[in-house]
Amino acid sequence: METNTKAALDPKRAVAELKELHALTADGNGAQRVAFTKKWAEARAWLTDKLAQIPVETHRDEAGNLWATLRGESEKALLIGGHIDSVPNGGWLDGCLDTIAGVAILRRIHAQFGGRPPVTLRL
Repeated sequence: METNTKAALDPKRAVAELKELHALTADGNGAQRVAFTKKWAEARAWLTDKLAQIPVETHRDEAGNLWATLRGESEKALLIGGHIDSVPNGGWLDGCLDTIAGVAILRRIHAQFGGRPPVTLRL
């Protein structure tokens, strides 16, 4: 397995994406990504587009959760937790910081291992 040792996390990109999501789904009172609302659906579509750029497999489960999978050499999986929804009028990072950090990790691992890491990653 070849690895790209120059692959790195891009914190500036992650912060830019957090700001982009905030602009898409917040108002003067804060984040408005309450589950099953229009803003939540917009956030989920936005996240799906970001994940497609990596690329990873995505699917939605019966509860509406969006899952991203980067298949590895092994089916053993590293799970990265996060959620895109927020409480009403939540802070700008409410619910999304861990998810966007997970996207950054998926990007970095994808780049480092040429799309095929030693283990499967799931967000």
